[in-house]
Amino acid sequence: MKNKRRKIRITGLIVFIFSLTTLNGFARMDDYLEKSPVEPIILENDTLKVTIDEKSGCFTVSEKKSGQIWNSDPWENAAGLLTIADTQGEKQTVNLSKSKKIEVLQKNGNTISIKFIDPVFEDGSVASGVVVASELRLDPNIAKLDVQITDHQPGNYKLSDLRYPARQFSLKTDEDMGAAVIPQKQGIICPSYIFPMNGGRFCKWDDATYNNKSIGSLALFNNGTGLTMPWWGTYNKKSAVMGIVDEASRPEMFYNINNNGQYLFNEQGKMSPYQRVAFLDPVWKLDGDDSKLQISYHFIPGGDYVDMAKEYKKEAIKRGHFVSLKEKLKRNPNVNKLPGAIYFGIYGGYPHYVNMPGMAFNFDELKNSIQTIHDDLKVDKAFIHAWGTFSNFVPHNWPITEAMGGPEKLKAAVDLAKSYGYLYSSYHAYSPMLENDPDFTEDLMQRDDEGKLMNTGSRWARVDPKFQKGLAEKNIGKEISYLGLEADITDITFAAYRENGKQGRIELAKYIDSFNLVNGTEHGQEQWIPYFDMFEGMTYIEGYPLSELSHPAPLFNLVYHEAIANFGKIQDPDNEVTANGDFRIKALRSMLFGRGTTIFFAPYEFEGMAPIIKMARDLVSPVHEETFFAELKSHEYLSPDFKIQRSRFSSGTEVVANLGPVTQKIEGGTAIPGYGYRITMKDRSVKSGHFEVSLSMN
Repeated sequence: MKNKRRKIRITGLIVFIFSLTTLNGFARMDDYLEKSPVEPIILENDTLKVTIDEKSGCFTVSEKKSGQIWNSDPWENAAGLLTIADTQGEKQTVNLSKSKKIEVLQKNGNTISIKFIDPVFEDGSVASGVVVASELRLDPNIAKLDVQITDHQPGNYKLSDLRYPARQFSLKTDEDMGAAVIPQKQGIICPSYIFPMNGGRFCKWDDATYNNKSIGSLALFNNGTGLTMPWWGTYNKKSAVMGIVDEASRPEMFYNINNNGQYLFNEQGKMSPYQRVAFLDPVWKLDGDDSKLQISYHFIPGGDYVDMAKEYKKEAIKRGHFVSLKEKLKRNPNVNKLPGAIYFGIYGGYPHYVNMPGMAFNFDELKNSIQTIHDDLKVDKAFIHAWGTFSNFVPHNWPITEAMGGPEKLKAAVDLAKSYGYLYSSYHAYSPMLENDPDFTEDLMQRDDEGKLMNTGSRWARVDPKFQKGLAEKNIGKEISYLGLEADITDITFAAYRENGKQGRIELAKYIDSFNLVNGTEHGQEQWIPYFDMFEGMTYIEGYPLSELSHPAPLFNLVYHEAIANFGKIQDPDNEVTANGDFRIKALRSMLFGRGTTIFFAPYEFEGMAPIIKMARDLVSPVHEETFFAELKSHEYLSPDFKIQRSRFSSGTEVVANLGPVTQKIEGGTAIPGYGYRITMKDRSVKSGHFEVSLSMN
């Protein structure tokens, strides 16, 4: 009887509750459910714990060894930021975490899928039919998390850029002592704190963090302004996280360096409520070709930019980009003429103009310059690169010009260079079309499917890549045979690694490589390393905004130093004062980074180059020769102002250099004078000294 009454009471209670919810809709029950805690979904292995918030689709990563917790977006709690164009073409960026519906599903012990359905615009309207789906996959054995965009559906809209994950792994300015790491050119690090930073450049640095100079996007494999390697990352004192992207997807990298997001509020005339932070986001192009949209995050307890580079080196070897200089030496003994060599660019006007008045030299003068470099300046190793030796403009690198003395006299100059053990190449290019060429034609230019001319904005990349090998085949074999060349420099074509025309560029690279010369090219990308022995131009970008927020770091050489020889850039040679410094700074940095010296001059300037050539010969060349085939094992900043730096090579060579004017001490009390160095050679002998500025008055 008691049991029966208890059942009646329970039944009555259920009916009562049901009646209340019926009378009041389901609002109260919904309120109850909203207030009830939702268990987060977790992926976990021995090194990482990934926690996904079902309401927002955001995730955090706890790195167990260091205790570092990498949080999601600190500003808007946005899992991702999607740019959508409506039927009128108007673009808006929406926060995926404000989608009408978010589905989080644990597919297995290591994988979670997240689907964002019907994002909501700022005005509350819904982008119906728009879907973005992703997967998080935790490696069961190591500290690696793959993040992939698995699906995107536009509905009646057009989807373009997707930043996902957005503002993840950020650093709070002046709280997280670390840096954003960006492999632009040779590489840079952008500290996440104000002081000590850039000394006298502090004002420019601080101003840049409040305007658009501290934000922007960098394209992948564009050596003009973009990234030379497909990775980036952030680190603090506890941990580092780096993302490696799939090459085929070609995302851009959005950077926000110690910026408070004021740019999001300028149009409204409001002040940003956000804290200054540093973060680096992948920007996926959803309106391009189908490809694997994936970034793999590697977590390194106690790591920094050096550890990131070494982590990527493993991936570079897997991808087939890494072919060592020792392997290249076995194929071609002339590679051994590069260690310690000074790279001389002698400008006679070509390719911009043929026989340019006041600039052009004759081949007797070229021969005399080579003799002077050897006999008077005592340079043991050199690579001579002569501009202006043909009577036609690029891309027609032939015939050897009679106006400068003709083929026989050029051969005499080349023979003399070879007798000294020097390498020689004339300037070659197969991609430019110059309007000032009297034989300018559109016939070789690239066209789209509708027949419209492409790449019309730059004279340096106009020739359709499918024609470039054919242009080389017409003449380069004759030149190599007649002059007995042992080296080749081919300019421009290999400055980037674009999908459009990629096959034509690869065919050209393979063709040039088939001659088994010592091959070089301006700029360079990692994909070209198997075909080339040297790159001219992994230096930094003058006037580019990131230079005001960063410090040069040898990221590319930490990965590829023993696979490709790097020299300075013709447009930024070591003998000129530029935004990258004067000869003192460039020489010290060359030794730290394991780089060779570049001297570029017109013939009338040659006499004035002598003091710089002698300094390069005595200081940089011996270190370059000793470290040429070695791995750059480590690099570090030893002073708070980043001026004193130290590099260690697998040869046993250690370079400490002070790139600033003030004497500072390192561990053990050793003082490094302003613009000074202390080099421990592999035989443990020590060389030290410093640059001085002098004045001679009459």
